[in-house]
Amino acid sequence: MPLGALKVLGPCLSTELAEYLVQTAGLSPAAARQRIARAAAPVKKLAHLPFARGVRFVYLEKDFRSPYYWQRLFAAILASKSAYARALVAVQARSIVPVAHFTAACGAPIAQKKHISAGAVLERMVAAGVFERREVPGIGECVMTRQLSEYMDAMPPEAVAQVRARLIAEGILLGSVNEWLRRLSIASFNKVKIRGGAAEMPMLGTFAWDLTAPSYLGPLSVQDKDGSMRPGLIACDVLLAGSLGFGSAETFLYKVRALRALKKLGKTLFIYVSEHYSKEAFQELRSAGILPATPETLFGKDVADGFKELSKVLAEAAIRSVSPEKFDMLFNSLGKLEGAAGNMRGAFFELLVAEVVRRDRSPAIELNKICKGKDGAKAEVDVWLVIPNREAYFIECKGHAPGSSIDDTEIDQWLTKRILTVRHYVDQYLDRKPTRLIFELWYTGTLSDESLSRVERTRDANRKQFELVLVGPEEIRAKVRELNDPSLLRTFEQHFLPLQHVAVSRARRLQD
Repeated sequence: MPLGALKVLGPCLSTELAEYLVQTAGLSPAAARQRIARAAAPVKKLAHLPFARGVRFVYLEKDFRSPYYWQRLFAAILASKSAYARALVAVQARSIVPVAHFTAACGAPIAQKKHISAGAVLERMVAAGVFERREVPGIGECVMTRQLSEYMDAMPPEAVAQVRARLIAEGILLGSVNEWLRRLSIASFNKVKIRGGAAEMPMLGTFAWDLTAPSYLGPLSVQDKDGSMRPGLIACDVLLAGSLGFGSAETFLYKVRALRALKKLGKTLFIYVSEHYSKEAFQELRSAGILPATPETLFGKDVADGFKELSKVLAEAAIRSVSPEKFDMLFNSLGKLEGAAGNMRGAFFELLVAEVVRRDRSPAIELNKICKGKDGAKAEVDVWLVIPNREAYFIECKGHAPGSSIDDTEIDQWLTKRILTVRHYVDQYLDRKPTRLIFELWYTGTLSDESLSRVERTRDANRKQFELVLVGPEEIRAKVRELNDPSLLRTFEQHFLPLQHVAVSRARRLQD
């Protein structure tokens, strides 16, 4: 009987199926529930994902993971308004979520009584097959819906490039919000924490956020009985994925309301930054006393336009040539923000190196290639170029500020782990193996004597296995100059090459 009903209803909650059986088969509610509980294949019940009051999601084997299955399952989860619904909203709004960002995005606490933790939400959604964790080139381990993951390999490169571009733009935006808060003395100058930063995950109460900070601003701070000042707090999340919808606003609001219920928490300024908002989302946030900001309201129209263009350029440059003037434009518009140029430099340098390699060697390059080594080790190659049965270039990019020092540990990681992992990947997984392996380090900062000596020792010890090449600022300038593209050379000189090299190159051009 449930079999015939599911052929009519399609995948649905057991409550909906029971109600249909009561109405069409004349069963009592209890008898209908018993029939569903005892139903055997091809009737299936979704495991690991509990709905309220023991309700299950029921479907036929033939419908499993069909578009109709996903449509009905997602609708059922969203209608539950549960922790799983908030997590689904967060993942759908972002399409691909780095695992490190999921805890803040999903709206669930790290740990709080009478609340499902973020870790449990992720674990159950993955076990139920709603979410999947997988490695995404250029981003790392991510969370996405299983529905999206099934089409991932067939997706155009632009799709992943757009997500990576959004994440880079959000990182730059968070750095700029950090400076805005500090320079207006809203936040304690050296106490701001940002996702992905050197410090631990930004936490406030039992929840993770994209940015947190203490604040001694008058309306937020409180004077204790002993006369000391107890700071207030700032919590901020960001999402640059178009218009923020009502569901995403509700996920953020859940965190806010749960936090406000904690008695010992100080006064808190909550901020959400999005490109723009739906009318319902904006009103909901404002009515809850939250500051719904945009890049334009924070930094002006020119900067807001720069953020929009940033995502477009980063996504485009990951798969094809982009005019160097666009990079200059972005540096000029977003460079007005304190710290933005530094955050952009690493991402842009990688893309500009790729552009040089496209023109100088071959357009058949890959960016952010993930290689798997022994014992599950993984390494990401910034610029990958393999010419079958000939040579292969594996380029590591270090786009540091002009003249700044590159940490010895970065070089050590490259020499001892990444190169070993890439070599194992080439040996195990490439059918038409290259005859020469060339590992290159392109860098714009300076290497210590220890790092230079370390590279030389590694090169001497492995001459028969692979070649090791350093491409420093002056070598980069020479390579770019050979391409006879003044705008590309100007971009490198203005934003990446140390000042002394810029002066030398300008003098040489004058002599020419």
